[in-house]
Amino acid sequence: MNKSKRRTFWIGVSTFFVLISNGCQPNLSEQVGNTKKEPSRATTPLSPEAVSRIQRFCGDCHPMPLASTFPKANWGEEVRQGFDFYIQSSRNDLDEPIRNDVVKFFQDAAPDKVVVPRADSMKQPPSSVRFQRSNGIGFGANENSPATAQVAWSSRERAVYYTDMYVGTLSVWHPSAQWPETSEGSERTIANGVNICRATPFDWDGDGTQDFILGELGSFPVGDHSKGRVTLLFGGDPEAKPIVLGENFGRVIEAKPIDYDGDGDTDLIVADFGWRKTGALRLLRNVGGTLRSPSMQSETLDDRHGVLGVEVADMDGDSKLDFVVAYGQEFESVEVYFNRGAGQYERKVIMQLPDPSYNSSSFQIVDLDNDGRLDVVHTCGDTMDAFIAKPYHGLRWVRNLGNGEWENRELGLLVGALQSTVADFDSDGDLDIAAVGLFPKAPQDGPGAYDSICWWEQKENLEFVRHSIERDHCAHATCSAGDVNGDGRVDLIVGEWFAEDKAAFRVFLNVKVDTP
Repeated sequence: MNKSKRRTFWIGVSTFFVLISNGCQPNLSEQVGNTKKEPSRATTPLSPEAVSRIQRFCGDCHPMPLASTFPKANWGEEVRQGFDFYIQSSRNDLDEPIRNDVVKFFQDAAPDKVVVPRADSMKQPPSSVRFQRSNGIGFGANENSPATAQVAWSSRERAVYYTDMYVGTLSVWHPSAQWPETSEGSERTIANGVNICRATPFDWDGDGTQDFILGELGSFPVGDHSKGRVTLLFGGDPEAKPIVLGENFGRVIEAKPIDYDGDGDTDLIVADFGWRKTGALRLLRNVGGTLRSPSMQSETLDDRHGVLGVEVADMDGDSKLDFVVAYGQEFESVEVYFNRGAGQYERKVIMQLPDPSYNSSSFQIVDLDNDGRLDVVHTCGDTMDAFIAKPYHGLRWVRNLGNGEWENRELGLLVGALQSTVADFDSDGDLDIAAVGLFPKAPQDGPGAYDSICWWEQKENLEFVRHSIERDHCAHATCSAGDVNGDGRVDLIVGEWFAEDKAAFRVFLNVKVDTP
């Protein structure tokens, strides 16, 4: 199916990279003159033919939306937006149902309110770990509060790298030997770009110095455009400026290095999230040039928008590097491209969520159960499509069972969950998970309604126990793990999203306590 035919109409704004509100969208159905807008009889049940028509129309290119994902009051706007998207796609091949019938279909089955358990009502089991919140770090030289899209701990350099998606910078902070007893530390901006989202460390030229592959969104407000790009920053020269490897893209999240075609040089898989009309999974193929000035050719691997990120790893244990892609928007999937050699890849969907507004936000590749097979840790929690808390926001484990089999295990609730990080936080020899949330409307439900940071402790029999770290301050889009103060325990580094103190991030120090 080509891109115009595959464009859906239940598109949400997915992941924190598109956090600016959509704004008012024109009702294109009214502009065009939708002839099937006549009212249905509200008191009369829909006929089987009408229901079948709605199901075919609304489930044509993604799973049929679940009425339970929005309250009754929201479905009128959701349906209106859906018809607008259908018209924008220029499709005319579907049997279009009566719009008010569609509204009735969903409202009849929808709840009056989507109920999410309050954080202060959830059981809090004892823990051997306490996280102590530090003062803000990485204020930078800008008068605006940072919108931190990435934090990453480098154990080799004992430093935190972080991006400000609003200003468009990549910076680094080195803690002093006395930190956190003093606030001393050094920070500097090492790259300026067009709304840098993520930086991937990679020694591109093999000189032993860390370089960075930068994903640049091209704008802070969400939108369809061709301003996104991929750039390369060579390390070692503080005066160096990034060189452009690929441009005229949509909103680029990141790019990951891989020898895609097995010819011995470095290619790039590009996560171009885009928005509604733009975005794709792309390949920047290395076709020549020099190490310091490579020539890259852009190719489209999949023309769907909503790519959340890319990870490169050997997922099936055959000693060849595969790559994993997750999609948000209406696709809500995790997919593996298995390397079959000679530049040939076999795509397999290993997780498909049941609703196009599940709000996927991020994923990680890690052997969570230490069985020698790589798994996926996945988060859902983008609230920017409708600013609604949903009971399935949080964390899941897509477990690799071997022989091409995968198991989807729900681990627990975190409204607005945008990113996770995996580490042995309690020093017991297995891997735990921490995750952060971003939910701008959290204050409306009062103190105690929502956790903003949680960690999941791995126990015996591969069970996970959820612990709250921070409550109410639901303004985090990213996190990372590392021993920042050098005491041998893994700390949690949390990015701040327009913090009141204008901090870019802060560290939650891992403090051992006696279990009650």
